[in-house]
Formats: sequence, C-alpha cells, structure tokens
Amino acid sequence: MESKEAYKNLVEISKKKKFEALTNYLLDLEPITINLSSLTFVHYLISVVVSQQLSTKAARTIWLRVESLLSKSTTSRNFKEKLREAGLSGPKTQYVIGLLSNKELCQLDRKKLLIMPIEDFQKLLLANKGIGPWSVQMARMFFLGDPDILPLNDLGIKHAHQNLFHEHPMNEEFYMQFSPWRTYLSLIMWRSLS
Repeated sequence: MESKEAYKNLVEISKKKKFEALTNYLLDLEPITINLSSLTFVHYLISVVVSQQLSTKAARTIWLRVESLLSKSTTSRNFKEKLREAGLSGPKTQYVIGLLSNKELCQLDRKKLLIMPIEDFQKLLLANKGIGPWSVQMARMFFLGDPDILPLNDLGIKHAHQNLFHEHPMNEEFYMQFSPWRTYLSLIMWRSLS
C-alpha cells in the first residue's frame, strides 16, 4: 500500500538527514492515507474556492451550505443571492458561478484528468478566476491523488516548517529530498499542527 511505503521512506529520509523533530513525530504516527474527494470535479474546485483564506471550521460551515445549494438548481435567478447568504464573499460567488458555467470543467472526471498532462491540467485550472497555484496543488493532491505535492505557500505548511525544520530554508530545493512522497509529508506536517 502506497501510504505504508511513503511512511517508511519518510522515516528513513528523516533519520538519515537527522531531522529529529520530524523523526520523533513520525515514530508516534501511523501511516496517513490521501483521502480522495468523492465530489464531481467542478464541485471539488468549488469546495477549494470556498476554503481559501478561511479557518478550517469556517470553511466547513460555509461549504456545507454551498454544497446543499449545489444539489439543487444552480440556474435559478436567486442562486447568486443564495450563495451570498451561505457566507460567500462577492468575488467567491462570482468564482463559483464561473466554475459552474465552464462546460469543459463540468464534463471532466477523475479518469479523464488522470491521463491529462500536468501542464494541461494546470493551464485548464488557472484559466478560471479564483483558481491559483494553491488550488491546483489541492486538486492534484485530493482529487487526483498525486503523491508528490508540497504547497510551499500554504500557511499551515509554513507553520509546520518552523516547528519541524526551523534550521533549514523553506524552499523547493529543500523539499526535493522528500520526493516522491511530498503529499504524504504535507499531510504529516498539517497533522503536526493539531
């Protein structure tokens, strides 16, 4: 199983490189799995937009309201108003409507996306307002299950880096040593904050 292999390799790397804080944390953990979203692709992207720049708790509350609206007619005249009432800002409301209006996105499923070149996947997503590099990384991690993504600009990752690797620079080069298991490292880093 991939999660066990990732865990074993991350422990080996951590011990070899003498990352004591990470090693100690890993030895108290069980392997972590990547939980793939069961949403449609466009609904997953909407959930990512909803969660941007919000606390986990606030994002969850707003997402549950928005998800309920998505299960009904999204073409009604007052849909935009209902999104605002659900807690979305004006710009996020526009982003959600834009994503729902994108016929290409609405027709894509996991199977099609998995065979799409990474550059095309990134270009497709970044062409939509409200979707930036972080959103693309989240989609690759939690919709496609890519095992090798580490979102350097994520606030949680930045905090975890200070706790686990404070003596080392926080950059792509430093984290390359954890490839091809950086998604698993990200999950571990996020969990270390709780």
